[in-house]
Amino acid sequence: MEMLELLWPAAVLLALYAVLGGTLAWLIGLRGLWAVAAAPAFAMTVVGGASLLAGFAGIGWSIVPCLVLAAVIGVGIHLVRRRGRRGVTSSPSTSRWWTIGAAVAAAVVIGLQIFAVIGQPSAISQTFDNVFHLNAIRYIMDTGAASPLELGQMTSPNGGVPFYPSAWHATAAIVAQLSGVGIPAVVNAQTLVIAAVIWPLSAMLLARTLMGKSATVTVTAAIVSCAIPMFPILPMDYGVLYPFQLALAVVPVTVAATASAFGIGTSAKDLAPGWWGFVALGAIPGVALAHPGGFVAWLAFSVPIVLVFVVRLWRAHRSGRVRAALAAGVLAYFGVGVLLLMVLRPPLPTRGWPTALTPGQAALEVAQVSMFYGTIAIGVAIAVLLGLFWVLKERSEALVVGAALWAIGAILFIVVISLPIGPIRDALTGSWYNNWPRLAAVFGIALVPLATLGIARTVEAIGRLWSRAQPDGHLLRVIAGVVAAAIGFVVLPLPAIPAAVAQAQIRFVLDEGSSLISSDEMALLERLPEHVPAGSVIAGNPYTGTALAYAIGGRQVLMPHILVDVSDDAATINDHLADAESMPAVCDAAEALDVRFVLDFGDREVHGGSHPLAGLEDLEESGAVRLVDSQGDARLYEVTACGLG
Repeated sequence: MEMLELLWPAAVLLALYAVLGGTLAWLIGLRGLWAVAAAPAFAMTVVGGASLLAGFAGIGWSIVPCLVLAAVIGVGIHLVRRRGRRGVTSSPSTSRWWTIGAAVAAAVVIGLQIFAVIGQPSAISQTFDNVFHLNAIRYIMDTGAASPLELGQMTSPNGGVPFYPSAWHATAAIVAQLSGVGIPAVVNAQTLVIAAVIWPLSAMLLARTLMGKSATVTVTAAIVSCAIPMFPILPMDYGVLYPFQLALAVVPVTVAATASAFGIGTSAKDLAPGWWGFVALGAIPGVALAHPGGFVAWLAFSVPIVLVFVVRLWRAHRSGRVRAALAAGVLAYFGVGVLLLMVLRPPLPTRGWPTALTPGQAALEVAQVSMFYGTIAIGVAIAVLLGLFWVLKERSEALVVGAALWAIGAILFIVVISLPIGPIRDALTGSWYNNWPRLAAVFGIALVPLATLGIARTVEAIGRLWSRAQPDGHLLRVIAGVVAAAIGFVVLPLPAIPAAVAQAQIRFVLDEGSSLISSDEMALLERLPEHVPAGSVIAGNPYTGTALAYAIGGRQVLMPHILVDVSDDAATINDHLADAESMPAVCDAAEALDVRFVLDFGDREVHGGSHPLAGLEDLEESGAVRLVDSQGDARLYEVTACGLG
């Protein structure tokens, strides 16, 4: 029952998505699943755009800039739509109820998976990257700087990080402001909504767009979204990759809109192509501002859509002029794509991740859907094989695109995990740091349409045989469908999902041996406001978790992340604080930076390494500090040297 505490911040987040994104979706003309699935993507674009504009205008971060930008966009959409274009047609009532039921069931199943991983409402991921993510939310709340052009200043005040995607952090800051809930619980609530609500809706939308609007496709897509171990669980386990998880969760919406804009899929005729292009352009910036890796995933998945469109026009037009224009357009498209891949690659030192398998081993993992966790997702693997069969049998444009998405995801994974380090690998997967767990997550979303097709078409074929045998058994077929769906939600995730949940749980365990923050250290951080006045700065070794005094204790720290630009004054404190009584320069540095307290969490580091700071070692024996609070081996000292105490 403790996990129900996450429902309030989750409700606040859903309301935020509805107000900022749902309104715009409705004004554009989207209805039904399209409106609901596109709302978070539009909201991300609004949040990201508002953070940029607020930064330029010098306005502190809150929901207000978001409401203003959403209103301006909404008025613009309304004025354009007054010319009159019909919205997306609603699905028949039977399909609508199947859609609602499938979405609710998926939310419950994935929600239980997320609850099992997190364990406690205020649990945190005990990982390296989480230090930045949690502190970045506090930084936005304290400084009002949520722009992707400003967030990097938390760790690099001199501009060493000129751009950092901030939509996830900016959204969490608003939820924390509106709900009054602590940052760890806000993060967990946001993860719950992304994984259990946004992701299955997005997956269902893409599957319906490419594979058909039938109730069978809808329910199957919801089931498949619950059964892929690489997404949404992997980004919670590895990294932790919260912004990447958000970006990938809405990539299917951008792919579905792109396909519709090019006349591919079941929704293509529901809006004019220009409006579908507008839907895609409304979602893509939000994906990029959440994480560029999501944008590059969309870019990769757009390739088969563009090629299918070009082949269609090539066949329809014999004119040499038209075909020359098509060829030029394709060359321009790929040229821009290559340029974007080069621009969006992170710095070279961060792209040196090694390979881990041979090409044959990698292909086997693709076939088994067993990457990262090593447990075969047998149901999903069979579904993919069935999907390939139905693609070969029907060979429609939309189905070919669905199969191509799977192939692109598979190729990228095989390349990154098995190709020798070199220019080819770097060109294809460098935008994802050449990091194979990230590509495993991308493959997880790429296989949804094909796996959905495999199960749905097979079930529909069996249903047709049954209908011929039982021509008057409509009610019986409905009951059988409900029972089959219920069994699918339980059976298809086995055994891969339980294995993934069990492994991911380890990241969130809080005990005396936790890798980032132990239970004793957490208790001490939560008591910081009782001892440390607001405005005082706390020194400490960030590798041991002391940096989280900022996010959890609400007090400023000398080093808000493990990887930070260290000023000369900060280096003096880190190297010589224990010598403060005999080194006046230490006193000057402490005075300049308002360092009044020190946290000592021992020498256990998050990655098991050793990065001691000499000036913060053996402080109790130095005479420069006095013990203020402690729990277990965790210590909080006040600096008393130089008359600072």
